Amino acid sequence: MNRGPALRRAVAVAAVLALARFWFAGRLDLAEDEAYYWEWSRSLALGYYDQGPGLALAIKLGTWLLGPTEQGVRLASVLGGFGVSAIAAWITAAVFGLGDMALWVVLALNGGLIFAVGGVLMMHDSLMGLGWMGALLCGLLAMRRSPRWWLGAGACAAAALLSKYTAVLLIGCLGLSVALLPEFRRQARGPWPWIGLALAGLGGVPMLVWNAGNGWPSFVHVGSLAGGDASRHRGIPWLEHIGSQVGLVTPLLWGVCVAGWAWALRRWRRGEGGPEERFVLLCSLPVALFFLALSFHTRVEGNWPACAYLGGVLLAALWLRSRPGGPGSLGAWSLGVAWAMTLLVFTQALAPFLPIPQAGAKADVPARLAGWKALGERVWRERQALGPGSFTAVRTYQNAAELAFYQPGQQRSVLVVEDPPGNQYRFWDDRGAHLGQNAVIVAGQDWEIDYMAPHFARLKPLPDEVLVRNGIELRRSRLWLAWGFKG
Repeated sequence: MNRGPALRRAVAVAAVLALARFWFAGRLDLAEDEAYYWEWSRSLALGYYDQGPGLALAIKLGTWLLGPTEQGVRLASVLGGFGVSAIAAWITAAVFGLGDMALWVVLALNGGLIFAVGGVLMMHDSLMGLGWMGALLCGLLAMRRSPRWWLGAGACAAAALLSKYTAVLLIGCLGLSVALLPEFRRQARGPWPWIGLALAGLGGVPMLVWNAGNGWPSFVHVGSLAGGDASRHRGIPWLEHIGSQVGLVTPLLWGVCVAGWAWALRRWRRGEGGPEERFVLLCSLPVALFFLALSFHTRVEGNWPACAYLGGVLLAALWLRSRPGGPGSLGAWSLGVAWAMTLLVFTQALAPFLPIPQAGAKADVPARLAGWKALGERVWRERQALGPGSFTAVRTYQNAAELAFYQPGQQRSVLVVEDPPGNQYRFWDDRGAHLGQNAVIVAGQDWEIDYMAPHFARLKPLPDEVLVRNGIELRRSRLWLAWGFKG
């Protein structure tokens, strides 16, 4: 079939879905981590406790364009999701010559829960995914057109690394491709692959500089997540990991991605398939296998392998098209189940209707995005009653960030802790500026009040702020008035 109309149709659908996500992005309160990353954007630096500066820069640009709003914070995520879909559609139609599968790829990359959520919430994976897909595209162009496209691959990999440390695996995949693919080995006799890989590595320089000047906190943090924290070894982490992948990618779509990887690997072993197919395999399957192996040692968060499925979806499309009957009902059902699960989650977030019992309240993940605006307004009113100079005192970075974003004036909250916190707030500590002032304390648990009480001369409890949906208590915030901050 003529790939031009099919490609244009797929990109048009991706644009419409991006507009829908942009609308949706303005109707949900920020998630806790999103508000935390917004705080980063107010204090730009070469690096941060958790990751590099890419996310903060993107949020800064979005809020400069649209103001400090939910849509401003999430703008880059929505645009990144569109970019990933458009690039994937072009690769499917123009590189693999399967224009009839371009729309399937777009629907998969917007219907899979892990992609749909990443295309709305402003997370590191959202930006890294765009850089990852861009590197994949430039690598394919280097293979088919000119080795100079390695410059683009390196730049995209560097941008991905600036967004999330996981992109180190992308650089490794590019290097593995140079080692294993004859087409790239021939190019490696010239300078372009090496310049591209060096350019990719430069994406890590800002974070190295920042960490060197601040005691290497990011490396301690990553080491803890990678197995240094014994608490992450509990249970059966590998089984939890597989379950999270099936749930987040959605069952049938995850299954066809795995089938696509297995199919491409078998074809390579038989000497079948083209170098483009093998390049996509090398930039996806090793990442999935790496995190599977890591899950036998420590708990792996469900979103960590997300970028592996970018190539996985492309290979799934090739596998489905290669079947005797084409995509058929399997291709349709994989999309149908994915979209049904995603629409269910999005509807629950926007207009909760599922009667989740109190015992399972923590399973209502969309509820984590609700109630923050109301809590911020309540805390602001209580602070006004205390008079000028009052501040918001908390013990967790989640409460600190949400309450800064959702109060008029967006004054930074103060973490009241004994030791430097294990997050970016340790570098923003300005407790000395609030000595003697009064505050509204906000805590998620009673023990937090007990820890913060000695830092004030006098405390008085206020009625709790309770988030209730469908008659079920989902979150309870303890509020106290506090006078005479001691630091």
